[in-house]
Amino acid sequence: MKALPALLIGAFFTLLLWCYSDRAMAAETPDLIVVNGKILTLDENNWFQWPKTQYGGRLVEAMAIQDDTIIAVGSNDEISKLAGPDTKKLDLKGRTVVPGFVDSHRHTTGYRPQDFPQIQPVRVPPSLDKEVVRKGIFDAIKQEVQKKKPGDWIIVQPEGDVARQLILFEDIKRADLDRAAPNHLLVLNEVGSGPNSQIRFNSAARKVIEKELPGFKFYSDETIKKDGVNLSGLVIKDVILQGKEAEYAESIKKLIIETELPLGITTVATRIMRVPLQALLILDAKGEMPYRHGWLFSDGSFYNGDGFYRRMPNTAGVGSKYLWSAGVQEEVIDSPSTGLCTTVPSKNAVLTERHKRAGINTCFLENDPVMRATVKDQIQFQRPTGYHNSGDKTTDLMLKIIEEVQQETGMTDQQIRDKRIAFEHLHLIRPDQYAKLKKYGIIMCNGTNYMSANLNPNRPDNVAQNYGEEYLKWQMPAKGFIDAGVITINNEMYPNAIDSLSKVVTREACFTPRLPGEGEIGIEKCILIAPEQKVDRITALLMSTKWPAYYLLRENKIGSLEVGKWADFAVMDRDYLTIPDKEIGKLTVLMTVIGGKVVYASADFGPVDRALFKSPEYLGKAVLAGAQ
Repeated sequence: MKALPALLIGAFFTLLLWCYSDRAMAAETPDLIVVNGKILTLDENNWFQWPKTQYGGRLVEAMAIQDDTIIAVGSNDEISKLAGPDTKKLDLKGRTVVPGFVDSHRHTTGYRPQDFPQIQPVRVPPSLDKEVVRKGIFDAIKQEVQKKKPGDWIIVQPEGDVARQLILFEDIKRADLDRAAPNHLLVLNEVGSGPNSQIRFNSAARKVIEKELPGFKFYSDETIKKDGVNLSGLVIKDVILQGKEAEYAESIKKLIIETELPLGITTVATRIMRVPLQALLILDAKGEMPYRHGWLFSDGSFYNGDGFYRRMPNTAGVGSKYLWSAGVQEEVIDSPSTGLCTTVPSKNAVLTERHKRAGINTCFLENDPVMRATVKDQIQFQRPTGYHNSGDKTTDLMLKIIEEVQQETGMTDQQIRDKRIAFEHLHLIRPDQYAKLKKYGIIMCNGTNYMSANLNPNRPDNVAQNYGEEYLKWQMPAKGFIDAGVITINNEMYPNAIDSLSKVVTREACFTPRLPGEGEIGIEKCILIAPEQKVDRITALLMSTKWPAYYLLRENKIGSLEVGKWADFAVMDRDYLTIPDKEIGKLTVLMTVIGGKVVYASADFGPVDRALFKSPEYLGKAVLAGAQ
């Protein structure tokens, strides 16, 4: 009888071992195999091994995916042998696969306008006649006052430089808006053409905003001339749409599915506010995030400017597979929309006079003690990122603040590097600044859509026009950064990542005027911007996939197609490695896959098994296998 317990114990462990072995074997059986592809894994390049002109990563035909993770890469034969009876199969038919694009500055916490009719702006078309624009604005206000109840919001959005000047130079004052709409909450917001975007509120609207955003009362009508774009978004999302978080969540989801996933984008980061963040949290709790999102809390100075970031917990890196905190961002320390803070004298007398007349000093960080204190708090207590370092003087000021923080706190260079601070836009960066950028591990972000915007003669950040063509070599100098060992990535990749790849490889930028005063409307103009700053196409791809993963604090999970990483990838219509440089911008994404689930498929890919999709709402333009 004494032997019985030992026998039972032995049997128990034998059974346990059998169960474990069975589960272990099951764990080796993929849920999905992807075969017959040309898969660029990007598995060999990192910050200490700079890329060559030839592709240096592993090139494979197939990969195996279990749940949402890559468990094997290799040849078709090697991967096919891993398949079990329930393994699904995706045949790429020889097409090229790249890791999903990672855009660390993409404002996709917007909404579909049709989902919120209460905030639809009334647009006033552009004109070069000041009186025509003025009349259009007040006619629009009058019509809205007659249609809406007292206490409702009215948003009037005139377009063009003349409208901008009417607000900027106070030809239209708050008192004028009070008389036009005394009982409504009125926003006059010129954002139609980007630069110098201006915003003005009537007194009733300001009162409501100050209640919801207590720090706003410290900002006068003069102060908010700095950046109308950000402020309009903050007011619309966190004030007007407060209480609509559930509806906002559905609107974000549909917007991303319709407009973002067809671009091959699988992960983004953006500055975020209260209502959009709550909307993303709702989606994440339901398992309905359409792609991965690193959020950066922003605009804290409007909530409470006195020590906000000192009191806020540092949540960087905390979250789920689809939604996590990537840090904080008080981005407008320098605005390419208003004018660069630079050591280079401006050649644009009209813009200089405009700033003087409006009382605008473009070096916000130098002249705004609240913003300067905010940045210091972020560097010391948070993971700070997303600073608009459009002009070289702003970069000097930021580096000086970092040094002051070190002197005051004793933080080491490595502790600063661990913050992974990021500078954005980079219209003018001097070569003599590279050494400190490398020393502090600053991530330099090439906002390539600004290369096109700079061709607009009305843009304050038009480097060639406003400062001289000789300074184009300072604009987003990707090769200069890489040669100096400075971390650099692509971000704000509008209209898409393919366009961004093309721009850093060819350095060709194009612009098509759409408003009077920008040039001949509809006629595209293209130029080369500092072609000596070109990078090879593999470096460009790394700048748009693997390296931004470091910015997002997820370099171990996204950005390349390696064992142990999430299965996020895009299928291209042509071979990225062999097409001519000038053809890169014409590439098309045929399929986007996130976590091993198809979230977009073009009809041009061919028939796709319905079972491969994340859910029916992601079917998009796909032609389904077996469909009649």
